[in-house]
This record gives sequence, structure tokens and C-alpha cells, in this order.
Amino acid sequence: MADKNFEIKVTGVESVGKRLKKLGLTARQSRTQINRALRPAANKLAKGMKQAYKSQFKSKNPGRRYDTQAKTYVQGTRTADTIGVVTAKRSKNPGLFVGPLAKKVNPHYWRKGASKNLAAMQIEGYVQGGTVKIFPNVFKITADRMGNDVSATAEKSIGKLVDKLIRKAGF
Repeated sequence: MADKNFEIKVTGVESVGKRLKKLGLTARQSRTQINRALRPAANKLAKGMKQAYKSQFKSKNPGRRYDTQAKTYVQGTRTADTIGVVTAKRSKNPGLFVGPLAKKVNPHYWRKGASKNLAAMQIEGYVQGGTVKIFPNVFKITADRMGNDVSATAEKSIGKLVDKLIRKAGF
């Protein structure tokens, strides 16, 4: 699924990082500050993706299982509930990933024991009743639909970050 990835880029982040370096912050500190500023935009996108995923893939009792100790039915984790934000920790550049976090939530096994996340299967397609069933990529559709709103939120928070750091530096 790596070739199907997409991203929303916020332009000007590199220049903000360079300016933060001039204010005396190390590369790691500036990356952390920029990621912190971008998180509200990423959370907004994650919320939109959750809603889109839930409306696309409706099911009566997703993740419902019987708990033998409590002798009741327990509502398990849904794939939509695992959609969230992850910080790109190994990257030198600031970045946040939005999508399903848990890899083995509702795993489906086929082809000699291979397991895939349900979200990946629904996007890539799978054989159901002899025909390949492919669903629309709700993550890409939502990102395209919310792209301008997310970018505006990111710009606003980056602007606040720069103003805050300028005041802190005493300019």
C-alpha cells in the first residue's frame, strides 16, 4: 500500500525551521515545535477521516465479542476508533501521519496465514463471493475534501508559533 500513500504538504515549514534555528533553537527543538503547531490540523483531519470511515463502512455490532468471565457482550475496538495521529519520530523533518494506528485490529487472514488490517483490505480490495470487492479510498477522499481547511488551520497555528517565539526572543 506504500505506492498508494498521499500527503498534504504545508509549504513554508522549511523556512520556519531555518528561522527558528536563527532564534537559537536546535533542529530537534524546532522540529518538535513545528509538530506541536501542526497537531491541531492533523487532529482535525483524523476526526474527519473517522467520520468518513464510519459512514462508509457501517456495521451493526463491530468488534462485538462475548466475555466469558463477565458473561456479557463487550464492544471491541473498531477500525475507525484506531484512526489517529502519529509523529514521524525517525524523520529529521517535521511530519505527522494520520490514519489507522493499530495494524492488527480486526485482522483478516488469507493466502497462507497472511494478516492485513481491515482498512487496508477494504481499500485494496478482496475476493468476496468470487468477485473482487473494492471500496473507495475514504482516507484519500477525505484528505482531498478537507485539504484546504487543514492547510488553513496549519498556517494559522504556524503563525501563532512564530509570533510566540519572536516574543520569547525579545524582538
